[in-house]
Amino acid sequence: MLKRRFQWVAVLCCLLIGLSACSRKWAVIGAAAAATGAGAYFYVKGDLKRNYDAPMDQTWAATVAALEELQMSVESKQNDALTGVIKGKLADGKGFTVNLKRLGENLTEVGIRIGTFGDRTKSEAIHDKILSKL
Repeated sequence: MLKRRFQWVAVLCCLLIGLSACSRKWAVIGAAAAATGAGAYFYVKGDLKRNYDAPMDQTWAATVAALEELQMSVESKQNDALTGVIKGKLADGKGFTVNLKRLGENLTEVGIRIGTFGDRTKSEAIHDKILSKL
């Protein structure tokens, strides 16, 4: 009988631990979703993303101008009315990728990744320069 109770307690503990981990995961996702308003940064797996209150073509032009002003070496650029990708290298040899995505008529998401794991400080500097160009 005691062994049976112990098994139930162990099962309940496992369920509670699983639920608490799940709720933390959803809390983080909820916080990221709340931060997706224009002007807020959100950091996802090395990408520092920000939404801009501007159409895709205007945000693309501001991004290209910002990278030129920061003297970043651009190796490739591709864009259309819905998405855009810019790839290049920094002076220290680290690669960077800038992804643009049209979210609405006057809303564009820009994600920046520096290197393999991301560099939040450098990504924020690029975002600040893009914002100054809009």
